[in-house]
Amino acid sequence: MQKQMKLSGWMVMGMVIAAGGAAGVRPAAGQSWAERAGQLNRKEITVEEASNRSASEEKDRRNKLSVRGIKPAMPGVDWNTDPTALPYLLYQVNKRTGMEVHVESEGLDIATRELFEHTVVYLTAHTRWGFNEKETANMARWLQRGGTLFLDDCYNRGSPFADSVRPEVAKLIPGSEPNVLLKADSRVADVFRMIYATIWPGEAEFENRPWQYFVLDARPAIFFSPNDDGCGWEVSTPPTASNPIGEGIGHGGDNRQRELMYQWATNWILFAFTH
Repeated sequence: MQKQMKLSGWMVMGMVIAAGGAAGVRPAAGQSWAERAGQLNRKEITVEEASNRSASEEKDRRNKLSVRGIKPAMPGVDWNTDPTALPYLLYQVNKRTGMEVHVESEGLDIATRELFEHTVVYLTAHTRWGFNEKETANMARWLQRGGTLFLDDCYNRGSPFADSVRPEVAKLIPGSEPNVLLKADSRVADVFRMIYATIWPGEAEFENRPWQYFVLDARPAIFFSPNDDGCGWEVSTPPTASNPIGEGIGHGGDNRQRELMYQWATNWILFAFTH
């Protein structure tokens, strides 16, 4: 597998420190990461800029963090329902860590060899979804070689997407059962403290539920969020002069919830690339 980057924990932390900060390390201005991120979160960026951020950048993905969206072959799967979610999330990760990112908005065909050029991929939808025989076989090999898949229920209330998770994961990892992300679980104890020490999904004051994960070869290989995280990452509408990225997020959330969801995702991305 040609991984774009699968770094050890010390390598990632070294890059973060070199970029100007890390967990427990204060930026030069004396601000905490959370304070700095809060300011960065107010930086203006348009939907077009978020979607096309990589257009003028070199297409070389080496040594860059990337999370690629999956486009299943199954008809009717609205995989691109939040088109600015991944571009803007990666923008946030870059600003919060200083690490280079690569954005590619075109949906990934997981039946192709291109899948093996990525370390982390993402799938969201409101609808039922499934992988055909060729997609399943290719994805299963990719997971066995160290890939990590994130599944995100775009409906946030239980949906055909959520109902598809267990049967489809069982095709990829036979005999697998979902595990709830708990602090006492040593396999995932570091997920939400890689850079930000946050509360966990399911503990927040906002309406959300714990994430789940599936194990392959003693490694958390597939994660599932029932909380529509992508709707919190995307550039919201309508924007205002005082808040260019918009105040509300999907399902009635606000920017406090958005900030926590950026912190969760930043932590998780670094975890996925180092575990």
